[in-house]
Order: sequence, then structure tokens, then C-alpha cells
Amino acid sequence: MPAADDKFDEIRRRWIARHQHTFVFQKRRAELLARDIRDRVTEHSGARPDPADDDVIHPLVVRPVETVSGALDWGVVAGAAVLAPLGWAMGRLMYQVVVGLIPGRLRSYPVAALAWAAVLVGLPLPLLYTPGESLIAALLIPWLLAQLPAVFLVAGVYGILNGWLAVDGARDWWPGSGSR
Repeated sequence: MPAADDKFDEIRRRWIARHQHTFVFQKRRAELLARDIRDRVTEHSGARPDPADDDVIHPLVVRPVETVSGALDWGVVAGAAVLAPLGWAMGRLMYQVVVGLIPGRLRSYPVAALAWAAVLVGLPLPLLYTPGESLIAALLIPWLLAQLPAVFLVAGVYGILNGWLAVDGARDWWPGSGSR
């Protein structure tokens, strides 16, 4: 049986390619999806693909920052790494778990639900916290509390970056049950 998101790969790849703007990491994402699609087609048809088609942009950590778009990519990643490293890691994990539920339990990735969950989790946090006298109480504890809504926000952003907005149901509050 193919992976859960295989049937949506082509429309996701097309959406990413059309909405990549200046972000090189999005171009890489589209190229990786295109390579996966070609690999599956090759398995079924037996056709020999052009090896030049599999020339994918290198990962961000090995690309030199020589252009404005490269610097922008690094700025986005560095900002996210400083502001929400725990939220980023847990949000990425949540993304992978939710994608595993498609198409069995969900018919699409719940981008809207995750974005609103970030708002609902994040709004009461300032009301529940009273800063203390120390530097740790004033800076570290709010930073740690901010990781909670960041988990849902990052999971939603990964859904957008991976092209799930192109799939019906992603903008719904909850994309309902998939095909069983």
C-alpha cells in the first residue's frame, strides 16, 4: 500500500512550486516531491528517467549564503530555532503523526485546526502567568510557555509549507474522516 500522502503528492508539489516565492527551501521541497513522484512512476512503468531530473538543491545547512534569498532562508530558520526550538521539534513530530492519519482517519491535513489550536492554547498563557523578580522568571519561563502554542503553530506551518492547502479539507475546521 502506498504511503498516506502519495495520492496528494502531485497537487501538493504543484502548489509548493507555485507558491515558493523567494524561498529556496520551498523549491527544494517541490523538487523532492517531484523526485518521489518520478520514482513511483518508474516503478510502475519501467521507464528509465533522466538522471538530470533528480538533481535536487542541497539541504540548507550545506548551501552557502551567497544570495539574498539564501540569507532569507537562513534568517527564517535561525529565527525559528531561537524563538521556539522545543515547539519546532515537537511541531515537526506532530506533523509526521498527523500525516500518518491521512487518508485513513483524516481526508486532509488540518491546517486551520492546528492554527486555531495555537491561538486557543496561546491566548490564556499571559493571563495565567505572573512574572517574578528574577531574570529566569521574567524571560525563561515565558519563553518555555511560548513553546506550547508553538507546537501547534509549527505543525500548521509545516502543513502549509508541504502543500497541504492544495488538498480539499485543509481549510476546514476539521477535515473529517478519510477513506477506510
